[in-house]
Amino acid sequence: MDQNRYRPPRTDVSSRNREPGSIPRAVLTGAVIDIGGTMLGGIVIAIGYSMLLGAQGQSSAQIQQALTEFDRWSLYGLLLTAMGMGMSVLGGHQCAVVANRTTYLAPGILSLISVTFGATMSGGQVPLPELLFLSAMTVAAILCGASIHNRKLAEPTTVK
Repeated sequence: MDQNRYRPPRTDVSSRNREPGSIPRAVLTGAVIDIGGTMLGGIVIAIGYSMLLGAQGQSSAQIQQALTEFDRWSLYGLLLTAMGMGMSVLGGHQCAVVANRTTYLAPGILSLISVTFGATMSGGQVPLPELLFLSAMTVAAILCGASIHNRKLAEPTTVK
C-alpha cells in the first residue's frame, strides 16, 4: 500500500467492460443507424443533386425523372451506393459495440433485416442479379463493420 494518502488511486483505465450487451438492443441500434442513416443520407444527396440540376436550368419534371429513373452506375447512383455502404459499415460496427460479443449473431440478424428492408423498398424495380449483388455488398459491409470492433474486443488486455 502506498503511504501517500493524497495520491489518487491507481487503476488500469484501458480495461474494457467484458459483459455482453443485449442483442435486440444492438440490432435495433444498428438498424436505426444503417437504415435510417441511409434514408437520411439519400435525402440529403437527392436535395443536393436536384439543386444542381435546377441550377443547370432543368424543369421540375426533368429533375423528378432524373431522381427516380437514374442509372445505378452513374455518379449519382454510385454516390448513393457508397453512402449506403458506409452507413452499413457504421451500423454493423455500432451493433457489435452494443452487443459486446465476439460472435456475429447480432450483426447477422442486422444483415438479414437490412437486406429484407432494402429488397422490400426496391418494389421490384431493381433486377434480381443487381439486387443480389447489392444485398451481398450490404451483408459484407455490416460484417466488416462488426469485425472492426470484434478484432479490438479479441485483443488481450494488459493489466498494469
